[in-house]
Amino acid sequence: MLFSPAAAQEAKQNAVKNANRAPQIVETQVQYSGASYKPSDRRDPFLNPLLSKKAANQNVDEEESRGTPPPGIGGTFIAQAALQGISIRNNGRVAVVRGADDRAYFLREGDRLFDGYLKSIETDSITLVRETKMKSGKKLTQDVIKRLRTP
Repeated sequence: MLFSPAAAQEAKQNAVKNANRAPQIVETQVQYSGASYKPSDRRDPFLNPLLSKKAANQNVDEEESRGTPPPGIGGTFIAQAALQGISIRNNGRVAVVRGADDRAYFLREGDRLFDGYLKSIETDSITLVRETKMKSGKKLTQDVIKRLRTP
């Protein structure tokens, strides 16, 4: 077989082009063997149990238990309290709040409920602060506004 100079030149150019290209990767399907791992009641030998416990504890940050609530307004959760009225006098404002035991309590700013305290008393609403203690040590606060009349 004889090559012409043009064919030789073309072959040389193809060789240079192929050298500059990245090699092609051909993927084949993975075929699994017939044996499978069945752990039944045994732990996975390739996982570190200490790291898995640590990771599980980091993801869960729950609210710390407060115990059993005492009787009266001190044992009423903010969600259970309902604003009944507001009294405005010379010596300040007083909020009338119905507790979990269906009794009326007269509260001033700073008075405590089971999971928070009364922050401020306005002419038609009160602002309560709900305090949450997490197991990680964080303290979260949330303002809750209770209105006398809902618009």
